[in-house]
Amino acid sequence: MEDCDANASLPSIPDENPSRGSLNRPNMAEVDLGAITSNTRIVRGLAGPDTTVFGAVKGNGYGLGLPQVAHAMLAGGIDGFTLSDPADAIRMREAGIAEPILLYGGILPTRDVIAGMLRFDLMGTVTDATAARAFSEAVPGSAPLRVFAKVDVGLERLGVYADDGVDLVRLICRLPELTLGGIYTHVHGSADAAYLTWQLDRFDSLLDRLAEEGIDVPIRLGESSATLGAQDRPRLNAIDPGHLLYGILPVGRSLRPAGLKAALRSLTSRIIHIKTVKRSEYQEQSPVPLRPGLRIGVIPIGRGDGLRSLTVGHVRVRNNLIPIVGRLSLEHSRLDLTDAPECCVGDEVEIIGGAAGTGLSTAEVAAANDLDLVGLQMEIRSSISRVYVGS
Repeated sequence: MEDCDANASLPSIPDENPSRGSLNRPNMAEVDLGAITSNTRIVRGLAGPDTTVFGAVKGNGYGLGLPQVAHAMLAGGIDGFTLSDPADAIRMREAGIAEPILLYGGILPTRDVIAGMLRFDLMGTVTDATAARAFSEAVPGSAPLRVFAKVDVGLERLGVYADDGVDLVRLICRLPELTLGGIYTHVHGSADAAYLTWQLDRFDSLLDRLAEEGIDVPIRLGESSATLGAQDRPRLNAIDPGHLLYGILPVGRSLRPAGLKAALRSLTSRIIHIKTVKRSEYQEQSPVPLRPGLRIGVIPIGRGDGLRSLTVGHVRVRNNLIPIVGRLSLEHSRLDLTDAPECCVGDEVEIIGGAAGTGLSTAEVAAANDLDLVGLQMEIRSSISRVYVGS
């Protein structure tokens, strides 16, 4: 290791998991919880007082961490939460979150799973008649399980088609082990306004038919940020945004609210080792391109941490743009520091961060890797500490 004045002290790393203390590698994704709270308030205000607002926290809070994200949304006035994994929902309950939680489709209704849902007061999703009967048969004892019917209006994924929605809701209402909590659909986001209107019209038509039959549907939910701005539809009384709460503008029909702030601020590491390459033999087999005085810095982040999809091929150290060289290892990567002799062990390495036009902004890194901003967040593996600010 080369000597450097900056070696004297390295920073301790705060972590979302206090039991690990500061023992993590010095890789940090900085998350602005204050931005999530502010974004939630903005969405809550646009939705209006008569609309129930669920917050999507699937995928471990869109990659930013539970239950921290959920608490930030609660501070902004969220009414409930949606996610897919029962284990994540239980983590939220154990963290003191008492608000309604709806589990998306994706579970097999075994007796153990249903018992856990009843114990922790979780609502389930019924996607068709077969699922409704399976949920009903798995309910132990006489306690009814609250479920939502899922309708497919264009996403071609989970749920019955709108034309079959009445039959599914009738079946749920007949099964004594189930209680109808609501009905929802996830629109297929698109910039084509006519396409989005066609999807929402199908859902409205189903809700009209249920109303004509006198079936009470307490919550009529349009899932996706693209439904924000569809409050002109009187049958819809709940929304389930995701992107907007994290400061990301979605594709499709939604309001484009001013004042949203990105929740993901930056991704950083630290230089842990520096060496000047001295190699006179087998130069053609070097794992990095050689040049006179080549000075290599090593950072403790690599393919196993998701770096392949989190970089534009260079980083920023002491305001220098530094290329990443050689093949990414599982937990390490090399930097060419030859032209930045002032860089030292312990220096912060900015992988993602800064305003648009700097080359390392979230939008620029996402575009370089053919990802949207949610996809970029999800590529940050659990091995990287989430550090929370602005709570």
